[in-house]
Amino acid sequence: MQVRTWIGSFKLDKNMITGVELCQKDPDAILDRVLAEPLLLRGKIAGIDLRDLALKYGFVASAEEYDIMLHDLNIRLAKKQVENAVTPDRQIIAAIEAIDDIDETTNILAERLREWYMLIFGETELNGKELARHVTGLKEQGSDAMHSLASSILGLYDSRQSIEEYLKENMQKTAPNLTNVAGYLLGARLLSIAGDLEKLASMPSSTVQVIGASNALFKHLRGKAPSPKHGVIFRHPYINTAPKRLRGKIARAVAAKISLAARYDRYSGNINESLQSELDKKVANIRKRAKK
Repeated sequence: MQVRTWIGSFKLDKNMITGVELCQKDPDAILDRVLAEPLLLRGKIAGIDLRDLALKYGFVASAEEYDIMLHDLNIRLAKKQVENAVTPDRQIIAAIEAIDDIDETTNILAERLREWYMLIFGETELNGKELARHVTGLKEQGSDAMHSLASSILGLYDSRQSIEEYLKENMQKTAPNLTNVAGYLLGARLLSIAGDLEKLASMPSSTVQVIGASNALFKHLRGKAPSPKHGVIFRHPYINTAPKRLRGKIARAVAAKISLAARYDRYSGNINESLQSELDKKVANIRKRAKK
């Protein structure tokens, strides 16, 4: 029997240590080994504590050195695990969720700015970014506070644009097939709702079709509404521009290609250029048959 630990391997026979092979005493090498395979970090072998074995076989010169090395290893291991957890798809999820938060905040603040502006200057057709830009150019006395709010709103719009540019670039790197079929914003939103690329890739297309429509789905399950034809993928231009009677069929076609695209991205890493053209043909056939 062999027990593999962070300091080396121990061969046992009838609970007796019959052989020892110490590992290289290099922090980076030890970390790589711990990350690559499950190794014993604490405990006893043949009734002897791992620290005592390290001293006995000369891996360390003192118990203090052992404790310092193990403490350093645990810190480095924790940092590495955190780094590995911050995958590109999770960064994309953080970005699209930040956009949602910015949109919600901006809408509220823009409405407050409009109400404030009309109290002083009367009715206006300006709204959102246009009104904020207008207000920042005002020179009237007492408009400083409103000017500050307008500047903050413009800053939020700029932040949103910057994050959207990040998504546009990184979605193409992280999930190119999904981006080609769904677009970078819808693709990122699908990743966010699913949880990550692996979870999205594991979903059947029927689930992808209604993902994001949980409220409508629950109503359907309670017998209070028809089955939803689509969820967040309604934002796909093929669906939201289709006649209502065709949306269900087109949504199924889009969901099938999105599901396939996510699997290519997760498991092969290759770009399948035919996915979009196949979807184009499928949707064209659905529309053509509907005209007959």
